[in-house]
Amino acid sequence: MYPQTHFLFSWLVGLIFAKAGVIDYRAALFVGLVGLLVDIDHYVTFLFRYKFKDFSLWDAWNRAVKGLYAGRSFIHHEIGFTLITLAFVFLFNVSRTWFWVFALGYYTHLFVDFGHLNFLKIKEKMTFREFGVVERIDKFEVLFDIFLLIAIVLVVFV
Repeated sequence: MYPQTHFLFSWLVGLIFAKAGVIDYRAALFVGLVGLLVDIDHYVTFLFRYKFKDFSLWDAWNRAVKGLYAGRSFIHHEIGFTLITLAFVFLFNVSRTWFWVFALGYYTHLFVDFGHLNFLKIKEKMTFREFGVVERIDKFEVLFDIFLLIAIVLVVFV
């Protein structure tokens, strides 16, 4: 999934937890940011793969979108899931707010990545090229983003 989907879904979950009184609305925004920033590992993997010869974020993005490299590191796999969960157990005893922020951000990110949410089986893609960045996004993901925006408005204002 693309960054906007990770941010919107994580933020929505954070807002639901804020509405329930577990965290505040500012922490809910941080949940969205953590959900987005989990994918920084794609860029770090890109740097290691090309031996730090190319630091261009645009090149990393475009090569990943075009399928030239798979940029997931260990945090998207079982060993990373286990290690990060252990870190969250420690963080739970240090700060409950930061525990919720990082745990919700990380786990919602993984849910969106591995959740197989396209139950409508929409396979068509849309391609955008803006500012030197290529984005090939599934039409399902565009619909999902619209749904997330509507849900966010409903959670905040209802």
